Amino acid sequence: MELRSPTHGDRVLLLTEKGNRYLITLKRGERFHSEDGVLGHDELVGKPYGSVVETSTGTKVAILYPQVYDLLASMPRKTQIVYPKDLGLMAFLLDARPGSVIVEGGTGSGVLALYLATRVHPGGKVISYDLSDEYFPAVRKAAERLGVQEALELRRGNLRDADVEGADGFVADVPEPWEVMPAARRCLKGGGVLVSIVPSVNQLERSVVAMRRNGIIDLFVGELMIRPWRVREGATRPVHVTRGHTVFVISGRKLEEQDVSGWNLKLPFGFR
Repeated sequence: MELRSPTHGDRVLLLTEKGNRYLITLKRGERFHSEDGVLGHDELVGKPYGSVVETSTGTKVAILYPQVYDLLASMPRKTQIVYPKDLGLMAFLLDARPGSVIVEGGTGSGVLALYLATRVHPGGKVISYDLSDEYFPAVRKAAERLGVQEALELRRGNLRDADVEGADGFVADVPEPWEVMPAARRCLKGGGVLVSIVPSVNQLERSVVAMRRNGIIDLFVGELMIRPWRVREGATRPVHVTRGHTVFVISGRKLEEQDVSGWNLKLPFGFR
């Protein structure tokens, strides 16, 4: 169903002409206070998405429908989250689509698991493992808010012990990915995709060596960097501060052959 305007109980993204962003839940009779002024929640109900209203100080505010990452980034968290640029690349490499089954761990704050759940819904499933279930209630609540609760299953346990068969994808977001390569081989169907993320070069090298020894050929090994620009008439330039290295992304496909350490592999088209 196409969403044209918010109502009470909906979350909306407010983007002000000063560049501030606010994600709020509309509640009857309440007022939103910020450095940009005051807005009554009731004033926003029924306004079409894309409308512009003014605060008590005359500041213009756009009413927008929140995208998935707006909701995910607003979640309370104590663990590091995966950045949008890396989420997109990982989902692409996994070929995540409705109906896909993906094993993932560790869950942490749940951003990666939830994002993948939005990609495989409907008909698919993300089965996420974590040693602790501390964040599971918050992740389940977020899944309900996103409408993907049926596409996400949370399991307390070690990713090394994952017992899912015939998975389309396997994601290792753990400190020592090389230890879960046998589990990836056990869970993935033939040709299934493994994706892992690590922050350091040492972890990268050790992970790729373990992949090849477990019959997983490396499809892509690298990092993704984005250089934002500040665009203003007569003063367009790159922004002074950019987020450079976040993680290395590793992906590969499972083969029936056990050890492919001796294979000489090239990057696929589009990455060369």
